Amino acid sequence: MDLGDLRLRNMPRAVRMLAWVAAAAIAAPACDRNTAPVPVPTPVAKPTTTENYTGTLSVSGSNLHFFLVQQNSEVHVTLTQLTAVAVDANPGADPPVAAAPATPLTTPLRITVGQQVLTTLGVQCSSLKSVVAAAGSAEQLTGQALSGTYCVSVADTSGALPRSATYAITVAHS
Repeated sequence: MDLGDLRLRNMPRAVRMLAWVAAAAIAAPACDRNTAPVPVPTPVAKPTTTENYTGTLSVSGSNLHFFLVQQNSEVHVTLTQLTAVAVDANPGADPPVAAAPATPLTTPLRITVGQQVLTTLGVQCSSLKSVVAAAGSAEQLTGQALSGTYCVSVADTSGALPRSATYAITVAHS
């Protein structure tokens, strides 16, 4: 047994604990978890392709469309048009149906960009980014995507549409 072992055994437990706490306090600043991550420099392309999708959306329904991003790029999604479907009059129906013209709507819809997933309900669009917005000319959803296949979903999640409606949506990417 050497002299160092003898001193350590005779050192009171509180003093040894204090030595460990002091060592940890000195080492702690090296483990700062509040530092910002360093981004990986990757070129992200501006959109070079615009895809246009149209469809008819039922009350409380959802539709999805797929697009292929060829290279890491920005993605811009715009719901450009939403119009209630015209209804023909049918006075012989029970109850009678009154005619209703096609009218532009300002009803906000959920727009989601994601990747397709297979669920018990069928193919769905997982949510990578989502927004609730009315149709307009300004982009409602923007972000960045790695190359791959993505989907855009248009949904009346609140059941706010007065009746079925046609829509037009654009997806710009590279």
